[in-house]
Amino acid sequence: MNMKLALIGLGAASLSACVSVLPEPVAPDALYKIEAQTKLTGLTHDIIVREPEAPRLIAGQGIVSEGADGGLRMIPSAEWSGPATRQIQLAMIDSFATGTEGNAVLPELGIFAGYELASKLSVFRLQGETAMCEMVVSLIATEDRSLVARTNITSETRADSGKAKDRALALKEAASDCATQASQFAIDKLPDGS
Repeated sequence: MNMKLALIGLGAASLSACVSVLPEPVAPDALYKIEAQTKLTGLTHDIIVREPEAPRLIAGQGIVSEGADGGLRMIPSAEWSGPATRQIQLAMIDSFATGTEGNAVLPELGIFAGYELASKLSVFRLQGETAMCEMVVSLIATEDRSLVARTNITSETRADSGKAKDRALALKEAASDCATQASQFAIDKLPDGS
């Protein structure tokens, strides 16, 4: 009986030792959110806004910077408050004014809409003090899956300084501008009437 208790005690001590060697998660100094810059009117049809496709490195919460040697690294003291692609998707939806003929919705709502706004985020990073966002945006007719229109969107913003905070704010502004441009593209290319 004493041997069983000794083994149980030794096992418990071993488990507590394993837990103590795990590294503590590093919390960033600041979290940033990508938001809509404006409320655009003129959405004539309901539209599903899909989350942009993107490489894993730029789709997550880390803020990516490209060094002079072309190497990509994460800025350790700043992160997005959620996945960057999801925030850009929500910024696109929030860019549309509500209460008009058409509504912008998330695909997971299961609502049928006549059109979809799909995108691919190809560049989303800092290069020195320049923030860059590039997307290919496609407007698709839901009924027959035909491509209505496609365009390339780019946005660059210069940071006020080389500090992580200013660089993150510049990338936030570039992403918000990309989202607004994508929403305006959909308004411009949708047919009139509902």
